[in-house]
Amino acid sequence: MTWLALALAVAVLALVIVLPGLLIAFLLGFRGLWLPGLSVASGVSVLAMAATAAPLVGLTWGILPVALMTAVVAVICVGLRFLLWRGERGVRGPRTSRGAVLAVVGAVLLILVQLLLIIRVPDAISQTFDNIFHLNAIRFALDTGSASPLTLGQLTSSHSGGLPFYPSAWHAAGSLVVTLTGVSIPVASNAATIFFAAVWPLSAVLLVRALFGSRTALLVGAMAVSAALPSFPILPLDYGVLFPFMMSVTVLGTALALLHTAIETTGPRRRAALVALVGIVPGIVISHPGGFVALLAFGTVMLGWSFIRYLRSVGSTRARLWAAAGAAVYLLVVAAAWYVLRPPAAARTWVPDETAGQAIGEVLTVSGWHGPMNFVVAVFLIIGLVVAFRRRTPAHITALLLFGLAGILYVAVSGLPYPWLRDMLTGAWYNNSPRLAALLPIGWIPLAALGVDAAWTRLAGWSAARTPRTLVRTLLAVAAAVVLVVVPQVTVMRQAVASANFAFTRGADAPLISSDEWKLLSRLPSEVPKDAVIIGNPWTGTALAYALAGRTVVLPHTLTDITPEMTAILDGLNKAAPGSKACRAVADLKVTYVLDFGGREVNNANVVYTGLKNLSRSPNVTLVDSEGDARLYRVTGCNG
Repeated sequence: MTWLALALAVAVLALVIVLPGLLIAFLLGFRGLWLPGLSVASGVSVLAMAATAAPLVGLTWGILPVALMTAVVAVICVGLRFLLWRGERGVRGPRTSRGAVLAVVGAVLLILVQLLLIIRVPDAISQTFDNIFHLNAIRFALDTGSASPLTLGQLTSSHSGGLPFYPSAWHAAGSLVVTLTGVSIPVASNAATIFFAAVWPLSAVLLVRALFGSRTALLVGAMAVSAALPSFPILPLDYGVLFPFMMSVTVLGTALALLHTAIETTGPRRRAALVALVGIVPGIVISHPGGFVALLAFGTVMLGWSFIRYLRSVGSTRARLWAAAGAAVYLLVVAAAWYVLRPPAAARTWVPDETAGQAIGEVLTVSGWHGPMNFVVAVFLIIGLVVAFRRRTPAHITALLLFGLAGILYVAVSGLPYPWLRDMLTGAWYNNSPRLAALLPIGWIPLAALGVDAAWTRLAGWSAARTPRTLVRTLLAVAAAVVLVVVPQVTVMRQAVASANFAFTRGADAPLISSDEWKLLSRLPSEVPKDAVIIGNPWTGTALAYALAGRTVVLPHTLTDITPEMTAILDGLNKAAPGSKACRAVADLKVTYVLDFGGREVNNANVVYTGLKNLSRSPNVTLVDSEGDARLYRVTGCNG
């Protein structure tokens, strides 16, 4: 039944995201392949804005705020369309061939299979550092009735008043799935992961189509490549885990496709694209600011190229001066956003992990962040680079600029030996190589798809002179499927899936929650009262008693702000006596139980809380339950 529960959760989340998004895209006049692609980005924005607005108007987080926000946005879209392009078509684009549509479906299914092979068990969790917060944040949203980015940070900073903003769209989606289906938090987390990873090809194909058109070979190539890159969406699931960042980058291609459409078209198409672009920005920001900063970076080079072409075409000096003034104001705003959206300096401490030459090689061989060489995609990337340099149309130069910027950022974060310059360029992404590696597909996919299209055109022309022509073209299609799909999936993607699966594997030595600890947590609801408060070392996984067992914990994350009362318990509980500082803190925080998961800590940390050591010999606690080395104690000594 757990697999059925996971399938139900994915289906419900898809409906919650896609239905509002489809309505909005349709009302704005988008048709064809734009509809499903834009529906995801629009639906994410509706979800994010609903989560933000709900507590401000006194609503508990659930389906009602989503429905109300959908209605509000729909009315706004109808009004804007009536005012700005009444009676005219919005963005439709050329007709998409049946082969291209099948390729989109195939890419989605491929990534779906990859995700199922990664998680293996429907309620598996990522055994990684960041997942402590993400799972507990879903529980916090359920308990507080708020999934707003303005309140979610209180999970770890309610005592200090810090974290006034934390990107919450992913947690809003997960908590909404739990509310609507009743599945467990791990199942809801996996449902959100599967959905947002699987819809990534829709965003990728929209970007390629906006740049180069709807030729079947081009779109098929884009789809095959989008499902053959370990850098995204698998790397954010293997490293981190970076759920919010993955969600944000998932719709980044759609945003860039809209921007390119707005730049290269006029009239109703431009207005519709701009309205849609502005509308999906809140979803990107509230999913994760890193995705928004990426949009600023890629969008700036696209606008810069458009600005250069405008200056070349316009003859009026006055028009050039006005354009230059507007560009200066825009750059000031972008610079301010770039500075403001950077994480604190303490969070930007990652250092280069290779040389610049190695990083350049990874960009060219499609092997970001120490991955294996992706030979097939690399060949088509090189072909695409040659084609783009030879043709040099505005769209081809745009693709080269996207590739160049993605490559420069990755090389800077991975191997630039100048700390101040590196921090200026990549500080918005924590100076963290995997996050910039996840952006490389924005540069790889358009050019690789262009390479596939060029190769297919040449081979199709060769086959046209052969007889029987149908047989030759059929053999070419089969060969293309083997080269584009089978070879990458059984080589680099197989290795990437196996690596990510390791992070989701539950066993005796799992880095966050071992199989014994999982069993003990599963018994907590029957052994610990609902109003109980538990303390434990969060680095050992005890913090997940909140997400997995629904019991309040003093430390819901490793980065929880520590108060003096918490310090008193963490330093002295095992030796506390009635009336002591530690026992007074136990009473103040209403601590009644202790979880002891031994000394194995996530990320191989070594955070020692002396008051939680040697509890088996402490007269202040009584053993309630145990499973292997995992133990649950009740605090009994402080009350005498």
